[in-house]
Order: sequence, then structure tokens, then C-alpha cells
Amino acid sequence: MGEGEHTIIGKIPRERLNQIASRKLSTLGVPVRLAADRETLEGELAFGGRLVHPVTGQPVARGRFVVAGHDRLRFVDAPLSGIGPVDFYAHDRLASLEQAVAAGLAGLQGQLQEVAARLRALRLEAVLDAERLLVRAVVKTPGHAFEVLGGADGVRVSRVAPVGGKPWEVSPDFPPLRLADFETLGDLELWLVDAQPRMAPRAPGAHAAEAGLPARTLEVTPPPRNALTLQALAQVFGAEAMLPPNAMVELVQEFQHGGTRYRFVASREMGTRFKGRLIGPSGDVWSDRFDLASFPGTQKVVAAALGAEEPAADQALAADLAAAPGRTVPDHLQPVAGEVWVMSVVVEESGPDEVRYVGTDIDGRPYGAARVLAKADFEAVFAQEKGGWRLLILIDQVQEGAVHYRQLDRQRQPIGAPRKMAAAILVANFVPEAAAY
Repeated sequence: MGEGEHTIIGKIPRERLNQIASRKLSTLGVPVRLAADRETLEGELAFGGRLVHPVTGQPVARGRFVVAGHDRLRFVDAPLSGIGPVDFYAHDRLASLEQAVAAGLAGLQGQLQEVAARLRALRLEAVLDAERLLVRAVVKTPGHAFEVLGGADGVRVSRVAPVGGKPWEVSPDFPPLRLADFETLGDLELWLVDAQPRMAPRAPGAHAAEAGLPARTLEVTPPPRNALTLQALAQVFGAEAMLPPNAMVELVQEFQHGGTRYRFVASREMGTRFKGRLIGPSGDVWSDRFDLASFPGTQKVVAAALGAEEPAADQALAADLAAAPGRTVPDHLQPVAGEVWVMSVVVEESGPDEVRYVGTDIDGRPYGAARVLAKADFEAVFAQEKGGWRLLILIDQVQEGAVHYRQLDRQRQPIGAPRKMAAAILVANFVPEAAAY
């Protein structure tokens, strides 16, 4: 799974993903800790000299990493940073994980050697850069020198130096080179000379089309840390919570395009009818009324209004959703029909009429916001077992990213009508009973 790399788990809170990851890594004997941002897990693996640098051939003794999602390590220092995310969840032993890392380094070495061979076949001097884990070559023409860098992500022109002029860096948006398209060095030189105007830096304030460059990608601005988001509401109230048909709702999302910030605002008029506005520095860029059933999505509307490209990550996400509709939880975390799942809670205060309680994580520590239930309702659905209070549910069916379940009473008998919950919400708040002890 990747970050473009991805199985889609964005609905599961970061804290719960960290708990899942740390528990798995502890079984492998790998200690982790929270980084300075208090959100990211980090750690270090020792390899005992069994790994070698793909360029220098020197032993690689240790590798610092951060945890991505709940199942991947991303190394932060060269050369291991060049192999991309490593799935640790698939391994039962540390030795197996080390073998996967070694295989990644061997694969990276093969990719670098292949790029170097292709450049040398064009009669270019290819030099392996041990720090950047790239192959470097310079293509010289009468008017320019083009620096070409190649690695695991492809081959691209990184820098252009005009004869007698000031060099410039080529935007990463410029398309990569396909070395297989060039039979001789002369073919490559002619192509670079022809493409050189499109590599030129964009003039300040000029529109992308005027500079001959691709349209700039639309950037989604993350919400402030203390913002109340729809994800937070769904985690607390569940995906099936409803709004009254005439309740006032206003949703806000911010974007950046071409160095300018824009705000999208959707105000509810009635039912599923909204009025949308895209607001820029000079006022409304777009406004219209729409119904949710026909609305293509905020990012698509904003991108169309600004003539921008949607973020690549969101295009990949859309493709994943189209290929696997409703799939929001990795396979190895998916619930199975017939299983009993458990939410353990700690009672903070028990009065004659109400009970105040808070959920716990998979290690038994308080997790999330406190909730209050009428005492009779609390005692009807929570059972006191193993020294604590637990809510048990029986999984009846898992279908299209949703779980159909029934609550169990103290005698572990189903009570009430069947209910439905998003699988991601289940994983965020419950654990299989077998893993709850």
C-alpha cells in the first residue's frame, strides 16, 4: 500500500493506526516512539552489516524510519530512503522483514545500473551519485548543457545551463524522458533543443498556458488542527447520524492554485439542496445551486472553475475507489461474518441516572472523548467482564465497505434490530474479541 502508495484508510484516526502499527512492530521486536510532532511513529532498525549500499558497496548498519499508515516503514536516510515504503505487517519475524529491505536495496541497485547502461549506450558519461541515489549525465548542445538525472522514479531533465547565461532548475512537472525513444545521442540532443523553451522557468505572474507549461495542479489546504471536520463528526456520531431537513449547514474547504488561495463554501438551503461559492481574492470565481445527487465533488468543481488539474493523489484515490468500491479497510483488518467484536470502556462517573464513560484503545488505555448514557441504557448494552465494561457486537454481514451487526446482551444474545456501520468506523472503535485480552 502506498501514499499514492495506498490502501484507503483515511477514515481511521491516526491514533488508532499508530496503535495497530506499534502492536505489530512490538511482536517483531522493533521499538517505536512518537516523533516531535506527537503524531508520527518513528524508530530504528539494526541490520548487523548484512545490507550493502547499492552504489558504494559499503555495509548499511542501521536505518531510521517513520511509520506510514498502520503497516509500512518509510526510511528517512539514504540509501534506504530510495527503496520506498516497506510493508512490515506481512512479516512474522524480524529476519523476514530484513530480507524484504535487502531485496528492496538489490532492486534499487538493479534500477540504477539499468539507467546507467541506457545512458552509456547513448555514449554519455553516466556517474552514480551515492548521496542522491541517482545516475547523473550531462548532454551538451551548441547552446545549452542539460543535466539528466535517472533513478527508481524514471529519468528527467533536472537543470539547464545556457552558454553564457544563468542556469535554471527544471520544474518536476516537466515530463520525464523515455530513453528507449532515442536511438542515438543526436536524437536526444535534437529533442532537448526542441523542448528547451518548455523547460524555461515560468515568468512571475504569468499564466501557465502563456509559459507553455502544463496547468498547475490544484492543492488542497489541510484544515487547521483544531477544526471540526466531517471525519471527526462521523467518528463520534457514526456515518448514519442524520440532519433535520431544515437545519442550517455550511461546509468550508480551502485550496491553493498558482500561488493564490481560494475558499469553497457550500450552504444548505433545504434537504440535499445547496448553494456553492468559490471565493478568491477578488470575490466569487464561481457560484451555483446544486443537489448532492448530481454534484461531482468539491475538488472537481474547483479544478474546473480554475482550469486546474486535480491533485494526483486524488486521481489515484478515485481510481482505487472505482476499482474497489466501498473498500475502506485493508484486507487483514477486515471483519468477518460470525465474529464478535468488542469496544471496551472505562466508567468515569456513575450516578443514579447517568453513566459517563470513555472508550479504550487496543492496549486498554482511555481513547477519544467521554460519552454519557442513561444508566438503564448503559447497563442494558454493556457487560462487566474481565474487570471492565465491554460492548459486544456480532458481525452478521460485511458488504461494500459496511458492516451489518447486532448488539449482544449480557448473556451474549442478540438484542434489537440489525444495524449498519462503516467498516472503517468499526475498526476505529472496536477490536475482534480474540484480540481484546
